[in-house]
Amino acid sequence: MRVKRTIRVYLSLAILLLLNFSCKKDCDEVQPAFSKAVLLENVADNIILPALNDFESTLSSLESSFFTLQTDPNQESLNAVRANWKASYMQWQMVKIFDFGPIRTNGFKGAVGTYPTDTNQLNSNIINGGYNLSTADNADAIGFAALDFLLYRNDALTNLNSNESCMQYTLDVIQKMKNEFAVVKSQWTTYRSTFIAGTGTESTSSFSLLINEFNRDYELAKNGKLGVPIGAQTLGIQLPEYIEARNSGISLELLKESIRNLRIVYTGDNSSSGLGFYDYLVHLERPSLASTIDNNFSQIINKIETFNGSLETEMSSNVSSLNQLYNLIQSQVVNIKTDMTSAFGVIITYQDNDGD
Repeated sequence: MRVKRTIRVYLSLAILLLLNFSCKKDCDEVQPAFSKAVLLENVADNIILPALNDFESTLSSLESSFFTLQTDPNQESLNAVRANWKASYMQWQMVKIFDFGPIRTNGFKGAVGTYPTDTNQLNSNIINGGYNLSTADNADAIGFAALDFLLYRNDALTNLNSNESCMQYTLDVIQKMKNEFAVVKSQWTTYRSTFIAGTGTESTSSFSLLINEFNRDYELAKNGKLGVPIGAQTLGIQLPEYIEARNSGISLELLKESIRNLRIVYTGDNSSSGLGFYDYLVHLERPSLASTIDNNFSQIINKIETFNGSLETEMSSNVSSLNQLYNLIQSQVVNIKTDMTSAFGVIITYQDNDGD
């Protein structure tokens, strides 16, 4: 009897040791939780807020250089205004991704980023005066596109120098952008905590809004910056009148900067080691998808860099390569809009009409 009892004791100890080992092994293999709050904090502090600060700075430089042009209207001062306009426009390629919160509430994206400009409305404003640039009638006569026309059209310096109303209108467009953005930036100071706290997947959460606007901005780049002008949606019939920044000829530069900034948001890395969508996909055991998306961004950027002329020039001489670029950008849509959002449990809520 004592022997049987001893055997039972040893068996019980053995079972306990096995259970303990099994539990320890399972506990060791449990993957640490992924903090979407940390991801959103990184996006807010290392990407969005620095971008807002830089954009504010470029707008201030644009206004300051224009004051110089007013005082001494010559080619050198016009070139300085053009340089600051371009710097601001390039910085806008990051800011425009975040069309939610204060940017959406204030309607800022439409107020500065709508193109092409309505030159008839713009010229009518200059001739007749008494305009209100905040009305719906002037939605296509303001922002970067209006300045592209005013600063880069033929005889731009002559028009500015000889027409006080034209000079004033150009300043009004610049100051409208600067003043309205000051409100957006100020509100982001308060909105930051709300943004970081919105880690859910409901349509109104910050995380969902970020994913949706990331995808929408990508598709706007694909269609507006490239697809529409080259005729990808019109059976090959080109529409050069829809080229972004047509007068200055920097459309392909804007496209490259837009894609480059989307990649920064995707990786979460803007001179930092913060978390991004890439890291979340790896955590969700989708490393292949994570790498595919990142590699595709690199391929798109590399392809854009093969073009030497403006988009309009390339449309007349290198349309096959532009179509290749469009197809390359198009192939990424399913990765980020279907596969990535599905992995994140986020539903795309914006509407598009191109059938992906």
